Amino acid sequence: MHEFEVRFSPLAALLAAASVGVASCGGGSSSEPADAAADGANAATDAPLGVAEVGVGEAGDTGEEAAASDAADASNTSDATAVGDATDAADAADASGSDSSEPDVDTIPWSTGVSVGYGVAAKDTQNPIGSNAAIIYAGYGATLSGAEAWATALFRATLHDKGVRWLWAVQGPADIQYSGKEIGNSKIAAALLASVSASTHFVLVVGHSSGSYVAHELLGELSGGLDPSGLTRAKTVYFDLDGALGGLTSTSVAWLRKAYFVGAWDADVSTASPNDASMRSGGTTWAPTSAYYQVSANGSGCLAGAIWCLHMTVVTTLPHDPAAADVALDYSDFVGRPVAHDYIEASATAAGLAP
Repeated sequence: MHEFEVRFSPLAALLAAASVGVASCGGGSSSEPADAAADGANAATDAPLGVAEVGVGEAGDTGEEAAASDAADASNTSDATAVGDATDAADAADASGSDSSEPDVDTIPWSTGVSVGYGVAAKDTQNPIGSNAAIIYAGYGATLSGAEAWATALFRATLHDKGVRWLWAVQGPADIQYSGKEIGNSKIAAALLASVSASTHFVLVVGHSSGSYVAHELLGELSGGLDPSGLTRAKTVYFDLDGALGGLTSTSVAWLRKAYFVGAWDADVSTASPNDASMRSGGTTWAPTSAYYQVSANGSGCLAGAIWCLHMTVVTTLPHDPAAADVALDYSDFVGRPVAHDYIEASATAAGLAP
């Protein structure tokens, strides 16, 4: 059973915009003492969100350009060129009114590097049925390739048919509470604003586990000054997947169309995901903009009391380890293990997630 409480341009231009430096913004929390105090409490009480011990070393808005290697930049130049060439072909097809040349999403390379943002991959999927955008944030320990695999699985399962064209995948933060602020969110913001148009009906932001801290930074930047024209205001729909509340402010939430806080429950073993209580709290804190959604993890194979296995059921319907989270595989291997996306389907009408 699901529980649902309503509380509530071409990629070439995009990448050109991404190459322009934008100063990181604090999201307005300094002007909201109550929010700041709540964030501190949340940071202290949220369950640890990372379970893998995989190093994720990328430098971001606080000096990511200086920390990024020249070798990495060089390796990404061909990707950007290939994507630009593919975009030119898609533009020609669009001009002719034909969608027969839409390529398979896996044939389009991801663009990465300093111009795109450290820890970030971007792709123009050339989806002809819409101009919507989605930014997918993986949790602590997730590599960029793992985030790309998860974002691709979501695109195939649901985002394509909802008209998502512009797709970003973001690796997990270098530490559980994202204290380094290293991810290139300001580059995402700049590129996003270059792609949003009157035909963009929504911007989807998904943050899992400690990736929610990184997502909250982006939402704070957009609402705190990086989107002065309000292009993303009331178009952005946020899903916090068994993550944290820290870093999310009333100002950020007021910028959104909807915010959904997603936990999981496996009735077969009477076990909830580790941050389910926080997600329930988030669903009521910012009502009516916010809502809580409970993923049914029945049949997941998780053992009784295996909360970290349940933690991954909002990513994959069949986690690889019944006793724990397997970050390397749960984000990347969806063969015979369908990606979790019922939280998107259940909220699609209310949130306006349509082409």
